[in-house]
Amino acid sequence: MRLFNVPLMEDESLTSFTSRFAWANARTAMEFCQDFGFSFRSVIAGNDDAITRLSELSGIELGSLGAAAVKRCGEKTVWVAGEETPFMFYMRGVLKFCPACFAEDELRHDIKPRSRKYIRKSWYSRFIRTCPVHCLSLASAGTHGQPDHIHDLCWSLDYLRREVAVASREVVEQSFTEFEEYVIGRLRGGKPGNDFLDPLPLFVAGDVCELAGMVALHGKDVTISDKSDRQRWEAGAKGFEIFKVGTAGLHRFIDDLYRQHDSVRASHGGNELFGKFHEILANKKADPAYEPVKDAVRSYAFENLPLTDTTILFGKGGDAKFISLNSIHKRYGVPDRLLRKYLMTTGGISTLPGTDVPAIAAADVERLVALLNDLVRATEAAKMLGVTISAFNLLVGNGLVSVAVPKDEDAEMSERYSRRALDEFRDSLLAKANTTDVNGLMSIKAVSRSLRATLISILHALIRGDLKSVGIDSTKSGIMSLLLAVDEVETALTPARSTEPEEDHLTVIDLSTLLQASPNSIYKFIARGLIETGTIRNAVTNIPQRVIAPEVAGAFQKRYVSLAECCRRSGLHSAAVRHICMAAGLERAFPREELREVFYLRVEAELALSGAVPEWNRSEGALSQGH
Repeated sequence: MRLFNVPLMEDESLTSFTSRFAWANARTAMEFCQDFGFSFRSVIAGNDDAITRLSELSGIELGSLGAAAVKRCGEKTVWVAGEETPFMFYMRGVLKFCPACFAEDELRHDIKPRSRKYIRKSWYSRFIRTCPVHCLSLASAGTHGQPDHIHDLCWSLDYLRREVAVASREVVEQSFTEFEEYVIGRLRGGKPGNDFLDPLPLFVAGDVCELAGMVALHGKDVTISDKSDRQRWEAGAKGFEIFKVGTAGLHRFIDDLYRQHDSVRASHGGNELFGKFHEILANKKADPAYEPVKDAVRSYAFENLPLTDTTILFGKGGDAKFISLNSIHKRYGVPDRLLRKYLMTTGGISTLPGTDVPAIAAADVERLVALLNDLVRATEAAKMLGVTISAFNLLVGNGLVSVAVPKDEDAEMSERYSRRALDEFRDSLLAKANTTDVNGLMSIKAVSRSLRATLISILHALIRGDLKSVGIDSTKSGIMSLLLAVDEVETALTPARSTEPEEDHLTVIDLSTLLQASPNSIYKFIARGLIETGTIRNAVTNIPQRVIAPEVAGAFQKRYVSLAECCRRSGLHSAAVRHICMAAGLERAFPREELREVFYLRVEAELALSGAVPEWNRSEGALSQGH
């Protein structure tokens, strides 16, 4: 049986050729294939046996027909330019065409009528929306829904002739964009050297270009589903304009999206940062082929943008440059309140660049956490040393223990001490133990009471090495476990036990004695700035200690008088002195909530007491003021 042949046209698909071949012989594509013992479905799938049979029937070279075939490779994928491509990106079931090309096809009088129009394979691509020959938008007549004839071009043109006519009138002039040129080149097996797009499957590269273009043209919150084919053509062109320089273009695009977000907290999501570009890739592009794009965005963002460890991009975190305060609290167990107080007190708090969101540079977190975990309050520090809080305050006041973080009332931060430094100080004292024979030795507390010597003075003697017999009471801990020879301590303290303060400065204890006030009150006056202090090294121990100049002490003594001094000079009980002062209308110089110990303004107190107590000794007051 002799068949009427048709030529295989340039860039024609195998289904288009088979349809024209069948119609030239007055058959539908399905009927024609059945007549010769194979199915049109095998042609659609690009099966080798169908291609071989068509070659035998048409006389066309097997290789040419094979190149025209679109081979099925999965349930919903086909091979396109050597790449597995989902149907939605290579739409063969939709009649998409260029009316001008069809019109030129009809001029081929060497081909039987109704067999002249053919489908160009490049038209199947979702990303080709322009005819490169006529610079017209491609028309789409949709699909007729007849499963046996969806790929039968000639049958479809006849069945959809009205839709084809309407669609043909709707085409407009538009340029063949650089994006479409790139797609055509990829369809023909070419890769121009784009380090971002070329390694991606074409359907991913094209899809990402359109998505980026949509976001660039319509904003991060763009709704894509309602966009027209013309808007998608514009988006593809815009996206390729962004990415045609490769990875550098992707980085600039990510930077631009980041600059558009308004940061009010340390924890961000990818949708907040990059809008629909992230949302669609993360939620609607589960195909593993998109992973290189997601990885490239994630890698660049975490490496170059000020993100925190709580940022999640495409379901994963990364090596962020900053750590949120909340993460430090959760990850390391550092109390959030302590962390914020410490940073406020030390001025170490930082923020994400360009924002006021608090965060810590990742490189500094381990050091910060170690420092915070090392800090203890005074009460815990006292327990570590095995002393009372009063004794501990004396250790601090005399420079034996240093403050690691000073008190900050604005930050509501109390003084903090270094656990490591406290351990070292305690261990250095205990290391002085040089005997296990503790017979005749007394506890340091008992020695202090026996000699009426201060703990500080005894510790100084121990630090100087003046004590030769030092033991440890294993039933106690810390400094209070020290056992000493009382006679050695007495000998060591004899030259230093003068009750008179040194002429060039006074210690806190000296001033406490002078003002007849407790050391705690003196520390509070210092903290409030009422008494100015300096720091010098102790001549004996070489340890820094806080001191007060005589003129500063004199100025304070001239202005204020303690209740204790009033009682001593008047010979009255404290209640009687209070009653006299109250009757004279005197008020405490410092409210009780600030200072438990009672002080009065000296001038007012002396006036009130001198009138009520004949024995009041003004000369002693004058002498004290001139000390």
